[in-house]
Amino acid sequence: MAEVSEDVRNLAARYQEFQRQAEALRQQMNMVQASITSCDQTMVTINELKTASVEGKITETMVPIGFGSFVHAEIKNTDRVIVDLGSGFSAEKTADEAIETLNRRKEQLTKILQQMNASLTNYIQGMQALESEAARLQQPDQA
Repeated sequence: MAEVSEDVRNLAARYQEFQRQAEALRQQMNMVQASITSCDQTMVTINELKTASVEGKITETMVPIGFGSFVHAEIKNTDRVIVDLGSGFSAEKTADEAIETLNRRKEQLTKILQQMNASLTNYIQGMQALESEAARLQQPDQA
């Protein structure tokens, strides 16, 4: 009986490790999803700026100046966008090039999110297998 109890404790420890890893993965997935959402929002904004410029509308925005403070400003050139390329590098691109860059980044992030989701599924399946094994070990006829 002591052997079964030791086996159950080992299964519980493995289960808790799976839980920790799954939770860490969920947090990372939330950050990746936030980046995907940010890409989408940025592309919408660039398209809206392009449309306003073509229609000859004055494009206004609020520019952060620090400590939660903003000033109103007019955007004079809506066709040029500074895009973050990663690793601390940025580049000036046309609005269309910026959208292409953001679409590529979104595709990469989506693939990463799919891979993470597959890993999470594996953790969940592993946890379910451990639960089944623990239940089997605790059955009285197995003693």
